[in-house]
Amino acid sequence: LGMLVFAAMTTAAGPVPSVRVVMPESPGEMTRRVAQILARQITDRCGAKVATTGDAACAIELRLEPGIGSEGYRIDDGPDGGVCVVGNDEPGLMYGVGKLLRNSRYDGGGFTPGAWRGESAPQCEMRGIYLANHFNNYYEAASPEEIERYIEDLALWGYNLLSLGFPHWQYDSYDDPAARRMIEHMHRLMR
Repeated sequence: LGMLVFAAMTTAAGPVPSVRVVMPESPGEMTRRVAQILARQITDRCGAKVATTGDAACAIELRLEPGIGSEGYRIDDGPDGGVCVVGNDEPGLMYGVGKLLRNSRYDGGGFTPGAWRGESAPQCEMRGIYLANHFNNYYEAASPEEIERYIEDLALWGYNLLSLGFPHWQYDSYDDPAARRMIEHMHRLMR
């Protein structure tokens, strides 16, 4: 995806049964969504408990600090074996959380934070995908929840552009009930 990377590896701790996600003092809507995705991904993969308050065996701090580069991120060691994901901006925070999730381990013992530490920023402004949502293919036929998870995964990998095309040739008019369903489906995907 054209990312410029400076990295180092550190020794990862063992699995932990609980994680606390620490957000900035006044998180934006996207930062809150990133925290939700992080929590769900950890819980779904290994069953570790994730909370935003209270004690936990590991803390993952989410921060925003301009200066890394547009949509860039940094992953640092946090206090007491925790991890700090720093985004230059909210998209960078999403991409940093994606990097942490990809480099972490998930097993019956819990969550083991990834050992990758470093900084990364995109080299190109647009990184996208075209979802050909026509002829009853996967992008049209899959459930909205499944497609939402797929699009989240793309965002965690650093994609920042989603292209859809309305397959007008499949319908008699925009008033066709099937055309209306497709338009609603496309609106869901874009949200």
